[in-house]
Amino acid sequence: QLRALLQVKPLSRCRILLPMVTEVDELLHIRQRVDALRLELGITERPEIGVMIEVPAAALQAEQLAEHADFLSIGTNDLSQYTLAMDRDHAGLAARVDALHPALLRLIAMTCEGAALHKRWVGVCGALASDPLATPVLVGLG
Repeated sequence: QLRALLQVKPLSRCRILLPMVTEVDELLHIRQRVDALRLELGITERPEIGVMIEVPAAALQAEQLAEHADFLSIGTNDLSQYTLAMDRDHAGLAARVDALHPALLRLIAMTCEGAALHKRWVGVCGALASDPLATPVLVGLG
């Protein structure tokens, strides 16, 4: 997959977003693999590599991840599910998964603060990203 992504033309239009990252070593491993493939393929340009913040462990390490990532993206559906320990696909629990829960908002704030320390941008995806009522909250969190 990485080899195929490096063939995108122009490569500057390609961003690689790594899902379910829980520690910095995972990101560093992929960075090293991309660099090795670039050398092998004779490619001088490097695509941006970002981390999906989908689990509390990633949010808690956002500052360390942002040091090595080009950007972060908060996956609000998974982050809500894993933070609140509720299966969003379970009929009896889905309504209780609150993307504006204070614990989730703290993790989002921590992610934004960690990214800002390294001047990295943060995107948001998932249900919360399409909720107009959440927009001022997300903007306020950075």
